[in-house]
Amino acid sequence: MNNPILLAAILSCAALVTSAGAADPETTQTPATPAPSPSEGEISDTQTRLELAKVLTYDKKYPEAIEAYHQLLAADPNNIEAKIGLCEVLYWTGKTDEAAAVLKDVPEEKLDDKGKLMLADLLVAKKDYPSAIRIFTTYLNQKPDEYSVRLKLADVQSWTKDYPEAIANYELILKARPKDRQVRRKYGMVLSWSGQNEKAAEQLRESLNP
Repeated sequence: MNNPILLAAILSCAALVTSAGAADPETTQTPATPAPSPSEGEISDTQTRLELAKVLTYDKKYPEAIEAYHQLLAADPNNIEAKIGLCEVLYWTGKTDEAAAVLKDVPEEKLDDKGKLMLADLLVAKKDYPSAIRIFTTYLNQKPDEYSVRLKLADVQSWTKDYPEAIANYELILKARPKDRQVRRKYGMVLSWSGQNEKAAEQLRESLNP
């Protein structure tokens, strides 16, 4: 090429192209991959152990459920939900003393309704009737239509010879469930124990009707 001006122009253009290519980050480096952030939906070991214990309980694999709850509490000693779950399984398997020991150090105010009712059942099993009556009564002040709990209260009141209170509670239950023969029979028995023989006979007779 004999034209020096044309040669200079070509070389200048080539230099510009090379410079532009060097400035293009896509042609000179690979962008760094950002580090993955922890997932907000990750399930903790505690949640996993608790769910495992529940599943084993649902499947009535009680020894395995008890072991799972013990493992959870070894790792998380203050887990109230685990303590209530373990207490239930122990209670269902007849280990009432062990069940009571699980809840012994749990302040009553930290228990939910389910836990408080479980504690009341344990107190009944240990024949601590006044404490059980207190828990049942407090619960029914908030939920008066829970007739299964009211029946437990009436039964305990009958055992402690609190006949007027037991009779009043049986009557409330029968008002809502007049076809319940077993409740009517308990009612009749307590009427008898309280010396109201005529009323007792009436209720017992009615409980025998088809």
